[in-house]
Amino acid sequence: MTKDTVGTGLHEQIEHLVEVATGKVVTVADLRASGGALDRAGVNSIGYINLMEALEQRFGVVIDPEADPQYLVSIESIAQFVRAHS
Repeated sequence: MTKDTVGTGLHEQIEHLVEVATGKVVTVADLRASGGALDRAGVNSIGYINLMEALEQRFGVVIDPEADPQYLVSIESIAQFVRAHS
């Protein structure tokens, strides 16, 4: 992963990962309608687990839900975490 990959369309990349992680139950449109809030968009516990795995594979970052739950709140909080740890 390059710095350009992280900076270019990061929010869109994360939205896509959420969509895939939830089996398209939560769409990009749902995320945008919720203001980027994962729980309001309908992400469930399995979706969160899949998303954490996808973030690790895509960006090489690991969000620990026990230590850093504040980063699993929204697209923006995930983007902040990715930027800070890439």
